[in-house]
Amino acid sequence: MSRDRVFDLGYRGLPPDTPRQPPAWAIARTMLMLAWRQRSTKVVLLVCLAVLGGHGLWLVSALLFERFAEVGGAAFSAAEMVGEAREVLANFLRVQFFTSALAVAVIAGGAVADDRAAGAFDLYFARPLTRRDYALGKLGGAALVPIATLLLPSLLLWVTAVGIAPDDASGDLWWLVVPSLAGGLCAVAVLAATIIGLSSLGQKGRTVTVVYIALMIFMSSVLEGIVAAGYDWAGYLAPERDLHTVVEWLFEPGQSMLGSQIGSHHTTNASALGAFLGLCGWAAAGLGLLWHRLRTEVVG
Repeated sequence: MSRDRVFDLGYRGLPPDTPRQPPAWAIARTMLMLAWRQRSTKVVLLVCLAVLGGHGLWLVSALLFERFAEVGGAAFSAAEMVGEAREVLANFLRVQFFTSALAVAVIAGGAVADDRAAGAFDLYFARPLTRRDYALGKLGGAALVPIATLLLPSLLLWVTAVGIAPDDASGDLWWLVVPSLAGGLCAVAVLAATIIGLSSLGQKGRTVTVVYIALMIFMSSVLEGIVAAGYDWAGYLAPERDLHTVVEWLFEPGQSMLGSQIGSHHTTNASALGAFLGLCGWAAAGLGLLWHRLRTEVVG
């Protein structure tokens, strides 16, 4: 690969006094810096911010209404405040999963595909870089996107709920951090693994982005139609439905993971355990595709 081609891709030489950094972090940072130069990156992040703002407004207005309801003569109910906060957090995780998928597709769609198209593997592995470091760098860079758009915002909403609620309800709101964190981590793992796995199959970042978004829409609409036709097994193939099922169970821990009373079957699967295994399957498939590509094209 020529130097001009390397320069056009955005790679630059490091100054001689640059401190040494872990290879995985350097790869992740470079990937995100290159993506930040694109206008589309800023647009999708603004969409994610708008979703967060809408849910934040919903949460604040609902909790303030409940808190000051006694001004109009209504009795304060801590259970109602917890229920409002639980509903907002669960809905945010579900909605932001889609917008984060869009952001991940735009930002990390070319993470591996562009390297393959440019022959950048020769550049990466010309130095003592392991396949594991490369994989961790790409996965870490992709994971930072849903961490910033979904995981941390969900925790911000939780902190807001705890801060607004009076002492009588704040204690009951503390446990909501567990389902918020667990649901967010599930989403991060699935989104990061699947986009990098799909990127390892292609050679054009834009093509990977379009295909990833199309697959998300397909699995959300077509598979829902198959479930509506009576084939419940199809619901476990839809990542968004699986995540919704797991999140509903996390916010209602008294239910059995194997039970059939989780949420509404129109939007969730019957088994939370099956849904969790479905999410693990998608993450494992993405990791498997990436590792297969590295073993095929990188020696040693």
